[in-house]
Amino acid sequence: MDEITSVGATTLLNSSIYGGEQAVASPKGLLSYYSGGGFSSIFPRPSWQSKAVAKYLDKYAPKYGESVFNSSGRAYPDVSALGLKLATVYLDQTLGVGGTSASAPIFASIINLLNEERLEQGKGPIGFLNPIIYKYPEMFNDVTIGSNPGCGTQGFPASPEWDPVTGVGTPDYNKMREVFLKLK
Repeated sequence: MDEITSVGATTLLNSSIYGGEQAVASPKGLLSYYSGGGFSSIFPRPSWQSKAVAKYLDKYAPKYGESVFNSSGRAYPDVSALGLKLATVYLDQTLGVGGTSASAPIFASIINLLNEERLEQGKGPIGFLNPIIYKYPEMFNDVTIGSNPGCGTQGFPASPEWDPVTGVGTPDYNKMREVFLKLK
């Protein structure tokens, strides 16, 4: 799990990205979940996310204790993207889909565009990008509203910088482009 980029889901606070975003959680009373997040009980935390996660645990994490979550495990998600009521055409019908099944392909598409621009400059593809994500969190829109309730808790709250609801945030293509095109 430490060599994947885990993607969470967000939604707009109003009709524009400029109005901000919040974490997508289940509507009250419904069993569907749009985005998960937390800490692995199996995989250890990789070094490239240690500083960001330690800051969250020190300043913002609820005091549930080790019986509820493994604070030393691989933390996820790494990033987020819009993942609620996204227009999708299927069999000539327009549907509003959501969850990480919507947000992960959005994030992957952005990485593909960045790879295409790198190739045009004679550079290779990005490759494993998680260490870069955590080194340059300013490439993302920080999402600080929302939580991911579950397992009899209120979940983890979104917070400034990395959190186990939205990761480091949602992509800002222009900022990502600036960083990734400068890399060798």
